Amino acid sequence: MNIWLILIQFLITFIIIYLIYYFFVIRKCKKTSKYAPVEVNLILTRYNIDVKKINLYGMIKVVSFVTSLILSVTITLITAFFDSTIISIIFGTLISVLVAIIVYNIIGRIYEKKSKKVVKKK
Repeated sequence: MNIWLILIQFLITFIIIYLIYYFFVIRKCKKTSKYAPVEVNLILTRYNIDVKKINLYGMIKVVSFVTSLILSVTITLITAFFDSTIISIIFGTLISVLVAIIVYNIIGRIYEKKSKKVVKKK
């Protein structure tokens, strides 16, 4: 398959998934400050992040971007390299879960450091 077609497919998939995520998740979080997606709640509880010390809306946007990226890469890889439906489902599930665990771990550690920072006064 042509690399340009794969790249265009990835970009279109990413834009569609991010727009869906934006309209159904990010806008809902902006309207009600009590709502946060499951991924964000998982990161907050796993790493004991103090919501008052971080920008929660910024974190929601970062997680939304990363989630869209993970799903887009997975969908693009599946459609580009696999013809069998069963293998596509197995591969897509494994890759999505593994990459999500790794990336959410990195995001959690970054926000944990931001949350634990002590502001020194002069």
